[in-house]
Amino acid sequence: MAAIILGVAASLAAFAAYMGALADGDSLQGYTESNTLLTESAAIYEQGNIVRTSDQSLFVEYAIASFAEDTDRADYLFSVMSPNLREAVRWWESTNDAGTPFDPVDSNPYLVPEYGAAADLEARARARFDEGVTFDERSDVFELAAVFFALALFVGGIATLFTMRRVTIALLMLSVVVLGTGAVTVTIGLTR
Repeated sequence: MAAIILGVAASLAAFAAYMGALADGDSLQGYTESNTLLTESAAIYEQGNIVRTSDQSLFVEYAIASFAEDTDRADYLFSVMSPNLREAVRWWESTNDAGTPFDPVDSNPYLVPEYGAAADLEARARARFDEGVTFDERSDVFELAAVFFALALFVGGIATLFTMRRVTIALLMLSVVVLGTGAVTVTIGLTR
């Protein structure tokens, strides 16, 4: 009986360790991909900041030329604006809702596409991080199961050292209970 308990406990301990290692790998992969996506997101946000700063500088020059009634310069500056900025300037000139074409007003057509792309990457990074956390938690469950199986191995192993049959049977029963607890824990890990 002890040999069977020990064999089952050893097999389940190996299985739990293997599943824990797989979940650890998946967790690490999720965290690594999350970090990579966040780095890409930050770089794209920075590109967006550069675009926005450039657009703001160009608009300031355009506004100065317009208010000074330097139409040639204003027309030239308007012509070198991106289509996005030109549309926002037209909107700004036709509304009293905003002080600049960059004000966060619902009807403002100005947008920095890089910000949307960066936000998408950030959302993907958050999702991958959450997956990493889930796998990390799964790994913890399998590691706990491995501890139960090791304990079942220990108790089952020492049960064979006693000459009193009652003590041996009691320890073997305890080993079976601990083994069952480990099996339940593995089942929980498999369903996560």
